[in-house]
Amino acid sequence: MYIAFGNQVIDSKEIKETIEENTEFKVIKDMSKGSKREDILAFNLSVGVDVLKDMMEEDYEEDYNVDQSNEDDLFEEYLTLAEDLATDIEEYIPEEAILDIRAYKLDESYGDIKLIAVIAHEGLGELKLRDIMKRLLTQAE
Repeated sequence: MYIAFGNQVIDSKEIKETIEENTEFKVIKDMSKGSKREDILAFNLSVGVDVLKDMMEEDYEEDYNVDQSNEDDLFEEYLTLAEDLATDIEEYIPEEAILDIRAYKLDESYGDIKLIAVIAHEGLGELKLRDIMKRLLTQAE
């Protein structure tokens, strides 16, 4: 889908491919059309829990054991880490873009965390971007 992005036109398929080639994320679905807007890019993403576990074990002491952590704490840590990791996507989007990312679900059957990323031209504004994110989160859940 082609998106009006400031004075240029961006193909959501190209951004999707860039995300998948350069990050740990898999694009589950291009939600740009479902946003009912012609000026934003939106993607439903996933990242494997095993990728996050490896990152956690590297970040903490050597004797840290993810398997012994409280389930609720671990869930929150996964969501936070997935969102932090998703900020790497900023490197691959246009310079005048703003980005909002929200992790919303641990899918145990697939062993991954689901996220939504919304990308818009900075002229749209942070407030409108958050409003769009809320709407997309209700669609995804």
